Amino acid sequence: MTDNPEQFATAAARLLQGTAQACADRALRLAQSSADRVSTRMPAVEECLVTLAAAGLRLADLSHRCLGELLKQGHTSARGALADSADRLRMTSRASSLGALYKEQRDALPASRARLLSELESTWQIVTAAGRELSELARSTGSELLRGRVPDTARTRRTRARKHAAHGAVSATERGKRRASTRSDKE
Repeated sequence: MTDNPEQFATAAARLLQGTAQACADRALRLAQSSADRVSTRMPAVEECLVTLAAAGLRLADLSHRCLGELLKQGHTSARGALADSADRLRMTSRASSLGALYKEQRDALPASRARLLSELESTWQIVTAAGRELSELARSTGSELLRGRVPDTARTRRTRARKHAAHGAVSATERGKRRASTRSDKE
């Protein structure tokens, strides 16, 4: 060690400067490699965004079309219900007796039931067709996204067991085996 504090401070400053420079160089190389890796993936991200935007437009079209059909079907159902109500009110006003009213109302039931079933079937067809189209949209969008995916070659993922093994940790299964062997040794 040197007796001169000034020489000691100068040597320490040079050492710290060299260490700081090495850390700065390492940080710069890491930033450059990360930027390079990310920049190579940008075209794939752009393709994914285009795919998602197109899927969003198709979904909006599907939902608007389905909603329009459901509103039209609702309007048809409301008109049918109003017509049935008007017919029943006319029957009531023309009935000569309670028995005659009951008979006319009962005779009108099959036609009302058939109208209602037809309207429910039409509504069901609209909903199931929309569901099929939505499933197809999800399936095609998913396959497009998977087709354009860029594999992650820069990094491998480590499972929990590999992480613990790398750090000297013992898994629960291994601990159980060790306990069992310790018990059998004691007996």
